[in-house]
Amino acid sequence: MNRYVILLILLFIGSGIYAQNYRKTNFEAPLKAIVWMGNPAIQNYDPMVVHLDQHPVPYFSQMYKKKQIVNARRNQKPQGSILSKTQGVASNPSIDTGWAANSSSGVPMDNDIAISNDGIIISAVNANLFIYDTLGNRLMVRGVLGLDSSLGIFTRASDPRLLYDPNHDRFILVCFTGNTSTTSNILVGFTATNDPRGDWNFYTLSGNPFNDSTWSDYPIISISDNDLFMTFNQIQDNVSWQFGFRQSVIYQIDKMRGYNAESIQYTLWDSIKFNEQLYRNICPAKYQENEMGSDMYFLSVRNVDLSNDSVFVIHIDDSYQSGVAKMTQRAIQSPIAYGFPPNVPMNNGNYLMTNDGRVLAAIYENDHIHFGANSVNTAYNNAGVLLGEIENVSSSNPSINAQIFSDAVTEYGYPSMAYVGKAPGDHRVLYNFSHCYTDSFPGITALYKDASGNYSDLMRIVEGTGSFNRLTDTNERWGDYSGIQQQYNNPGTVYLAGTYALGGSYKAWVSKLKDADDSPVITTPSIDPNVPIYPNPVDDRFTVQFKLDRQQELAFNLYDVNGRLVRQLMKQNCNVGQNEFSFNKGVLSQGVYYLVIGNDKEKLVTESIRIN
Repeated sequence: MNRYVILLILLFIGSGIYAQNYRKTNFEAPLKAIVWMGNPAIQNYDPMVVHLDQHPVPYFSQMYKKKQIVNARRNQKPQGSILSKTQGVASNPSIDTGWAANSSSGVPMDNDIAISNDGIIISAVNANLFIYDTLGNRLMVRGVLGLDSSLGIFTRASDPRLLYDPNHDRFILVCFTGNTSTTSNILVGFTATNDPRGDWNFYTLSGNPFNDSTWSDYPIISISDNDLFMTFNQIQDNVSWQFGFRQSVIYQIDKMRGYNAESIQYTLWDSIKFNEQLYRNICPAKYQENEMGSDMYFLSVRNVDLSNDSVFVIHIDDSYQSGVAKMTQRAIQSPIAYGFPPNVPMNNGNYLMTNDGRVLAAIYENDHIHFGANSVNTAYNNAGVLLGEIENVSSSNPSINAQIFSDAVTEYGYPSMAYVGKAPGDHRVLYNFSHCYTDSFPGITALYKDASGNYSDLMRIVEGTGSFNRLTDTNERWGDYSGIQQQYNNPGTVYLAGTYALGGSYKAWVSKLKDADDSPVITTPSIDPNVPIYPNPVDDRFTVQFKLDRQQELAFNLYDVNGRLVRQLMKQNCNVGQNEFSFNKGVLSQGVYYLVIGNDKEKLVTESIRIN
């Protein structure tokens, strides 16, 4: 073959646009149901099964990496002191207010938040949605599994993601249901108006689009001017997500059809890889400007490597409607290496799981991408957050600035961020992530970056009052993600949602922050995380534990004293060992009820419940 032809082929392959790098397939899904969220018949039972004996266990190479990091940490003398706080160069933002938000018995708590221009807030945790005004007054509570029987969803619901679309004044909700190839569905909801208490247009997409033995897990979402983008991980049946990961995929959906309650049309991008290696987790970069383009950027890293400096940028260059959208990819070298993060010690001898070093959140503004990931801080061999910025991402020569945050006594994880700039070239960002002092309690931290790239102090939003202690061994789930969003018609103002420890369990916290330029006076109110600032009654939950000697699908049914079915609370594939089921009994009227847990052949648990 002519050497010039060979050179052209190599250049073509190196550009990352050859067909073997991805596959795209078009689909259509009908409207499943229009659900009136304000319907008083919708009852928030919020059922939840937690497998207490088994949490995600790292596969061998991950355990080996964590062991290496922990051994290095033990052999290294800590540096610094919690008392020697360094003043940041940038001014601190202000904390206007905050309140204790969603409760959940799920493990871990997956927090997200969205706020409209009218000041209506949706806070999502696991399978429940709390709707607030900007003062923290709770307007409505709904459970995803209880929305409407016409959705046909009676299996586990998890990982809710929220967005507010400022151009069309609508909310979007995405989560998954089921955790096997035969029960997996993706639930997508669009509000019909700007009020989330009104009608929602819901769609269900198969979580097993390849008709194999995988199911869809861990969504991340973003929007362009025309489309909704969703990324998911495909997980093998009956295997933990570490062992069972198969690939990450991207959905590109015509969002206008969702707003209009028409059948939605979409492209599924799969088999996405770089140098013949499939990406493990893909994170879209959310537009932060009202003027959104028709394209979308995504980030990925080698998130299970002990050390790496490659950041991968994926670009879909046009809308679904165009019919000609293409995908390109490139690798950019970070000036600072990231790595597999160790677990974080609490004061009760348990550890907080950091999962891996994936990109957890990213935003796009004015040709810049700001992103955050879990990482190891090799200065202390502990867990920190990698915060980075890609400048001139559309150019032929983009560059990355990055920094890892932790110190000798404080560790961080699960970052998210929102843009607070007001003009092109004004690259101000507010960050939200989880913290835990060495041998102390988990809480929430905020950080501000000004237009010159300088950071403020690390500001404590809320402190935990105890350690997580939900699972039976020493490893506890810390969280899968946190949430933060700017209020688009109130520049410089953001609302964030995160997890803190309350006793031995979890609680969500919502706070309103303003950037330093808008708030020169720092006001950090004294907040007791045990007492909500505004009325926020705790859900009254019934809990029962049961043990299984084999994995099986179980139905959780509630009957009245006459044996009539009151509600099928959920149907879920449950694991071997000790499990815990709970639901909110506060929606039941006075009387005696029976909870029956069983399969098609036998009843495994029957518990009576008296409501006075």
